[in-house]
Amino acid sequence: MSPEVIYLETEHFESAKKISDQNLNEAQQWKIYLNALALLGFETWLRERVPDLKISRHDCSIFQPDNNNVIDDVCHISLGEFHLCLITVDILIDDFVTLPQETITLPKKAAHFYVLLEVLEEEEQLSIHGFLRYEQLVKYCKSIHLEANSDNCYQLPLSWFDPELNNLLLYSRFLSPTAISLPSVVEVNNAEIKDISPVTSIVTKTLVNLTNWWREVFEEGWLSTKNTGKTVDSKYSWGYVRSQPLANHSYGAKKLDFGLLLNGQTVALLINLKLLENNEVDVLVQVTPCYEEHRNEEYLPFGLKLKVTLNPNTSESESQEVIARKADNVIQLEFNEAPGKQFQVEVSFKNAVITENFLS
Repeated sequence: MSPEVIYLETEHFESAKKISDQNLNEAQQWKIYLNALALLGFETWLRERVPDLKISRHDCSIFQPDNNNVIDDVCHISLGEFHLCLITVDILIDDFVTLPQETITLPKKAAHFYVLLEVLEEEEQLSIHGFLRYEQLVKYCKSIHLEANSDNCYQLPLSWFDPELNNLLLYSRFLSPTAISLPSVVEVNNAEIKDISPVTSIVTKTLVNLTNWWREVFEEGWLSTKNTGKTVDSKYSWGYVRSQPLANHSYGAKKLDFGLLLNGQTVALLINLKLLENNEVDVLVQVTPCYEEHRNEEYLPFGLKLKVTLNPNTSESESQEVIARKADNVIQLEFNEAPGKQFQVEVSFKNAVITENFLS
């Protein structure tokens, strides 16, 4: 199907030039100019077809003079209650389009719809090649285990975009925005995800009582390591605990999923407990890669951080942390804790933090 073609007017070019001239960074002026042309032309097209729906701009860094943090090829607008991410190219010469990773993973950057626009400046035209719904984009990325490149961008096949633009207009009129879940405030495995941009925080609502583990009673999402043979690769994950006598030990694991931030790779949080003679508990906290049937990751993602805080939210709070280096297949922290004490474990990567709270 041929793309929808919009003829750009003189006012579009004048406005786009005015916007780009406000930016003092000459290297970005051309990109801002193209983004502005695409934005102005697409807004005109929308007003002609859905004149009763409100169109507003948000997170449009092209309107911020001397902004050195403009995301290449991307603008954001709202159509009614829907967020749209406009992907702009000047020449569409291959079967792929580049999309920055953070426009999918960051709550304030993610959009209900991603619209592909091509600016043909010499022809004074704007072509709308299609759109992609957020949940379809995530599904497609996971289905082929798509990984971001060195610039933290995805190369999306053009075949993923729906060329039938009437579907976009129908969705904007008759679909509820809640039908397309964005990464803002949702519940996943009894955990609450909140947008506290620039950090996405996943905080477990349940306090994990470790005294129950001695009786092989685990909270939802946690498994005894006896039952995780197919979940965690045993060749390096359990060396510490398997080298110890089992009578005074307890240990459990939980799979942590950072989604597209880790290109679909999952990691395991391991809590290893050992009773000491003074009734204290020796706690070893580990993070390792998970074993997946479709992929076998040997190493942790570079920069993944593990942080442990004793006596959290008190004046006696103290923390320690460790960061995964290249070729690390485990990171860990060890400490002693008295019974009935609370401690907090955070596993973080880039803009995402997963937090678990424990009672020893």
